[in-house]
Amino acid sequence: MRTLVMGLPLLVAAGLVQGCTTMEPPAAPRGPCVVDGRVKMRFAGVKFRARMRPEIEQATNAAMSRVLRPGDAATMDFRADRLNILLDDGGLIDGLRCG
Repeated sequence: MRTLVMGLPLLVAAGLVQGCTTMEPPAAPRGPCVVDGRVKMRFAGVKFRARMRPEIEQATNAAMSRVLRPGDAATMDFRADRLNILLDDGGLIDGLRCG
């Protein structure tokens, strides 16, 4: 019984250390958004699909994005880490703007 009591703290400590080593580091924060000529050339006039959103966010370093169609209401607050994906009536990407 004595060896079980003495060995228990070692097993608990080993389990705690092992649990901590398997954790992934937190994701690096993103932002501010940057739209350069290369990104504009890559996506201008392309039919927007929802699956493209992460790729566009990654290319512009944006933490978040919103899709705006003609006539959509949008807040006027400026967020340096947000990308606005502007679409035309046909669903083509008409522009990319930070804010």
